[in-house]
Amino acid sequence: MSRGIGEIAFFQDLVPESLAFPVALATQLGALWFAGLVLFLLYRYHDRERAIIAGGVLVAGTGIWRTIKIVFPVPRPEQPMIATTDLPFVLQPLFDLAVVDSGPGFPSGHAVTTTILYLSLASYLSVSTRPKRYAGAVFFIGLVGFTRITLGVHYLVDVIAGAAIGHSTLLSSRWIMKHATEDSTTIALRLGLLSATVCLLANLLVPPFSLWEVGLFAAGAGAFIWWEGIVHERWTPPVAESSFEQVRRWISTN
Repeated sequence: MSRGIGEIAFFQDLVPESLAFPVALATQLGALWFAGLVLFLLYRYHDRERAIIAGGVLVAGTGIWRTIKIVFPVPRPEQPMIATTDLPFVLQPLFDLAVVDSGPGFPSGHAVTTTILYLSLASYLSVSTRPKRYAGAVFFIGLVGFTRITLGVHYLVDVIAGAAIGHSTLLSSRWIMKHATEDSTTIALRLGLLSATVCLLANLLVPPFSLWEVGLFAAGAGAFIWWEGIVHERWTPPVAESSFEQVRRWISTN
């Protein structure tokens, strides 16, 4: 039974095939690599704590949608916007890489990623006004969802479910952070690690095994260990004391 209501054909009729590659590029606004890049820039140039919190929530949301796809796999639609072979030879591998049309189709991981990323940015950034920031976030969420449907790799219900999962993950994470006694960064990273662990266990129990989940777990565990063992505890590697420092310390104590 199809999950679609004719939305893929409707959108594909609106967008000419000559725009297939630009649409594939636009869908990268909801890709995990792009979200990671944005959060890195947020960490480097704006607010480190907010970037880490958003990263932890993003790992948590990713673990959720990956787990759903593992446990309840449902097929993607078979309505590609354009055959890869119809594109110029040099663009074919880039198009295949950008579209991401393999694996189960429900929910849309791009929709989860986009919702968490852009709503987090709307909440944390101070540019313009709050309503305009959230309007911009909704625009990008809708744009990425539109590209996923137009490319023929998701149904509308997949996109809506992905956005709902992303929003629910954000709201529940913020509620937990608000009522927890520990700092928000630690809570966000713990949620990410917990979700990634559940995802990895699901992958171990439900074949086929995928290194994708191993990578997600490594990211969640690595971020948590880095924060708890180095940053949060202010740990620094021991440094050998110079002769000058030894003399100065001896003078100050005698």
